Amino acid sequence: MTEKGGAMAETVDARGLACPAPVMRTREALRGGAERIEVLVDNATARDNVSRFAASQGCAVEVAEEGDCFRVVISRARAPAQEVTGSAAACGPSGERKVVVLSSDIMGRGDEELGRVLIKAFLNTLAESDVLPWRVVLFNRGVLLAVEGAETVQALANLSSLGVEILVCGTCLDFFGLKEKVALGTVSNMYDILGSMLAASSSVTI
Repeated sequence: MTEKGGAMAETVDARGLACPAPVMRTREALRGGAERIEVLVDNATARDNVSRFAASQGCAVEVAEEGDCFRVVISRARAPAQEVTGSAAACGPSGERKVVVLSSDIMGRGDEELGRVLIKAFLNTLAESDVLPWRVVLFNRGVLLAVEGAETVQALANLSSLGVEILVCGTCLDFFGLKEKVALGTVSNMYDILGSMLAASSSVTI
């Protein structure tokens, strides 16, 4: 850590690190007392995850693209903000932190075609529910529900328009080679996903 402009400054080289390591390294630097942190990452998802995390901590964030990497410059306010990971963020439209977790692109076991019909009906019905969730978390094959061409995109878009946050696992999108095809939601990381699940007042897992 070095002095820069009278403030403790630190550089975090997170290039080549897999999700959620860039966020965790940034979090570690903030907890270490750095007031200015420059985080180097080599992909847009890590850039967005680090930026979103820093902003959630009350920090100012600037991003510059430098060749094949991004430099995320984080400046912390003098009065440290309380950590608000996914966990302490605002409640959902219903005023509660209910989380729906979808780890598959079908609902239930057995016939896959029937399972796809059911998951679409589930999401459509969820959007019409009186008690909307705070977040919908998509991971593993659940991310397939949010990519271009999926019949469930409109249902998820309806939920998003009602104030429900849609978190889509970035590692899972990478695994399926679909990161460029995601149609909606926030491409997220395990730190945010775990924070959402731990902070939930209740959850429904499909």
